[in-house]
Amino acid sequence: MNRAKSGWWRRFAADNRGSHTLEAVSVFPLMMTTTLLWLIVVLIIFQGGVAQSGAARASEAAVLHWDNSKRGASGLPAAGVDDGLYWRLAEDNLLQGLLQLASPEDGQQASVTVALPLPVGGNGAAAGSLTAIKLGKAGSRLSPQLHGEMMYKRGVLNRQAETRLRLPMGIPSRSGKSGEVRASAIVTDPVEFIRSVDLVRYYTAKFQASRDMKAASAGKALKDYAAGRP
Repeated sequence: MNRAKSGWWRRFAADNRGSHTLEAVSVFPLMMTTTLLWLIVVLIIFQGGVAQSGAARASEAAVLHWDNSKRGASGLPAAGVDDGLYWRLAEDNLLQGLLQLASPEDGQQASVTVALPLPVGGNGAAAGSLTAIKLGKAGSRLSPQLHGEMMYKRGVLNRQAETRLRLPMGIPSRSGKSGEVRASAIVTDPVEFIRSVDLVRYYTAKFQASRDMKAASAGKALKDYAAGRP
């Protein structure tokens, strides 16, 4: 009996009929599963790259137009059109930065946040803030399929615009939130920097001149002023 069973198994193993069908049935599902897994990984990497590029472009666009929100697509504003003379003091949270009203998390305060995507036809103006308008104009460049937020952070010495975008197919993190990408850009204002340097130089020269002025010269200047002489 055992010899008969052994002979049947040997005949079955020696027969190669249907071997191609058997190999296809066993190998093809494995190949398809591996290919699909690779496609999913490539899609996740691709969407991460697209989101990272969009976040970087939005942050750079925000800081590029930060000194004048009236700039157009070319980057140049119309002649005589700007945000006003004192927008840095009133609309840029300068006092909060000087008073160091910063969060303990990163040493900066997220003064304004704009949710993405923006409403149809909206650019952040609904928030009633010049900072929100600037962030909204930069966020309008992004695709409506990208969700996240743009923030403006004001510190004591530096300012930056940060964009956070959530990945549609992101892998959940330990906190349970889906993956996201971040990109930030530092706000630079060369015109304001030069103006501030000139202001410091002006008052330094004035203080130096007042310190070197003698009492007699000061008395003569006061008498001339009282007499109406220049």
